[in-house]
Amino acid sequence: MASAQQLSRKTIVGIFVIGIHVVFAFALIIGTAVKYVPQLAGALDSMLLKHEEEEEKKAPPPPPPDFKPPSVQTPLIDLPMVTGPPPPAAIVQKVEPKPEPKKAEPLPIIQARVAKGVNLGDACGSYYPSASRRLSEEGSVVLLVFIGPNGKVTETKVETSSGFQRLDEAAGKCVKAQGRFEPQKVGAEAVGSWQRMKWTWRLTT
Repeated sequence: MASAQQLSRKTIVGIFVIGIHVVFAFALIIGTAVKYVPQLAGALDSMLLKHEEEEEKKAPPPPPPDFKPPSVQTPLIDLPMVTGPPPPAAIVQKVEPKPEPKKAEPLPIIQARVAKGVNLGDACGSYYPSASRRLSEEGSVVLLVFIGPNGKVTETKVETSSGFQRLDEAAGKCVKAQGRFEPQKVGAEAVGSWQRMKWTWRLTT
């Protein structure tokens, strides 16, 4: 019985001693925390503020928001198709060919008539080629002469040669330079036309 009481007493004393140690340790911890915690909190706050300032300096400003206007979609309108009246039937008209204009028939070649007051014999004497005189060349040449409305010769052609080119050329030059003829007439109007004439080269003694 006595030993049991002693054991209980020791147990109580041990628990009491442990409790005192626990209380003392808790008080020590509380006192230390009360003394140093404000300092630690202040240091921690200053570090956080400094870190935030550095981050603000380093970080570039954010770009402005890229504003895009919303796309406007026009609703499709289904319009009714309007058709006009059908085209009129093509009128096929038969075009009759126009008659070709009739070509004017050339005037018949007539015998040229020397105009009054003109003497070709005297006028063409000087056109006799000197070489033909020396060689005693003679002959008749038939010329086609174009006589204008004024009676003047504008062009000549040899229809039948005299046999000597010099005489043929001399006859054409003389008639073109000295000849005056009566123009051909259609009704009362004088017109240009081709006419025929014969000229003879003959040496006089």
